[in-house]
Order: sequence, then structure tokens, then C-alpha cells
Amino acid sequence: MTAPPKPPIPVKPSYWHDLWDAIVTILKGMTVTIKNFGRVVFLRQATTITKKWGSRQIALRYRGTIGLTIDRRTGKENCIGCLACERICPDHCIHIETIDDKPGHKGKYPVVFIIDNNLCSLCGLCVEVCPVPALIHTEIWQVGGYSHKDLVFDKQRLLEIGEWQQEKWIRIGLGTVDQITGKKSMQMTDEEWRAEEEKKRAAAAARAQRAAAARQQTARPATERHGKTTTPATKQEELEQKEAAT
Repeated sequence: MTAPPKPPIPVKPSYWHDLWDAIVTILKGMTVTIKNFGRVVFLRQATTITKKWGSRQIALRYRGTIGLTIDRRTGKENCIGCLACERICPDHCIHIETIDDKPGHKGKYPVVFIIDNNLCSLCGLCVEVCPVPALIHTEIWQVGGYSHKDLVFDKQRLLEIGEWQQEKWIRIGLGTVDQITGKKSMQMTDEEWRAEEEKKRAAAAARAQRAAAARQQTARPATERHGKTTTPATKQEELEQKEAAT
């Protein structure tokens, strides 16, 4: 029985071979560093945005940058200013200011809507608690800036992000944000809103008419409310008859 062959003894590289490998490795690393340095400083491009990653398909349930949406049927913002997202946010990165009434807008109207992405953890609680399809996660993950202020998104920026995502959903055949989220928008068209206002005014007028009738009913004398009418002339005759009897 023959013994198995022994493995070959590795040849230890020389000092100069190790030195050459070190120099080549350093040059390769510095080449990448200098190239990215020029791209960032001179071309003002983010190094994380590449064609390979930018073209990769993102899952529908990916929790990317949060955006605000617009109701495609009415052309109005879906947000009703309920402040549920601001209250539930664990990072306190959402700030909203609303007005109580805006013609044509259902619910409170958000005049200020800010999300500070420096603090946002993309937990998705604001998206889940929203009663209407106003807040959504988008496929946008390339969020960067040269200062903290660049990551504080105002209402206009959030609407642009949400509209971009909704357009993509419609373009690939998934539908509008209402169909994706399963939530129903509360906004109405101008014609529907005017019809609703007419109904409210008619109901208010009917209530006022019933209240006036009730006040008039309570203001009548007790004898008249019970079906007996007494005129002032009749009262005067009764007084004269009492005086004559005495």
C-alpha cells in the first residue's frame, strides 16, 4: 500500500514581491478614491447613484422615502390634516400646520408639512395610521445632501416625490394610490363640493325654520296653545263685565 502524496510546500514570496503587491493595491485604492473625489467635488454627483443600482427593480413594499399624494380624480391633496402621523411618529420628525377650512378641500388643509429625513427611521407608522392615501413609501432610496437642511423636505418636495411614485404605478399598470393602498380618498370634485354645500345650506335653513317655529309656539299664550283663542277686545269686555258685576 503506497502512502498518499504529500501536498506541495508553498513557496514563500520574497520581500520585493510583497512590496510590489502592496504598491499595486495602494494604487488601485487611490484610483477609486481620486475618481470619486473628482465626481463629488467637481461634477457634484453622488457616488452611490450608479446605473447598475439605479436600474434595479425595487419591490412594491419597499420602504423608501415618504411622499405626499394627490387624488387623481379631483386633483386635490389627499391629506385632511388629522395630525395622526405627527402624533404617532416615534422620531418626532413630522411637523404639520393646518387651517380649519379651505373652499373645495375636505377636512383641514395642511399649509405646512415637513418631514426631517435626518431623523426619520422609515418605520412606516405614519403611512399605516393615515386614514386616507395621503402618505406612501416610494422607491426613492438615493436621498443625500451636502448639509442637514438638504434632507428636510417641505410640502412641495413631498408632493413631487409622491406624484412621481404614483405616475410610475399608473404607468406599469398597478393603478392609482387608492388601489395600491386600499384606502379611499375623501376629496371631492368642485361640482360634488358645491352640491354638498347646497345640501348643508338647505339643511341649515330647515333647522333654522324649525327652531323659529318652536320659539313661536312657546311664545303663544297658554290658552291659545290649548285651542282657546282670546283676543284683546274679548279680554276688555270680560274686565268690564266683572266691574259691572261688582
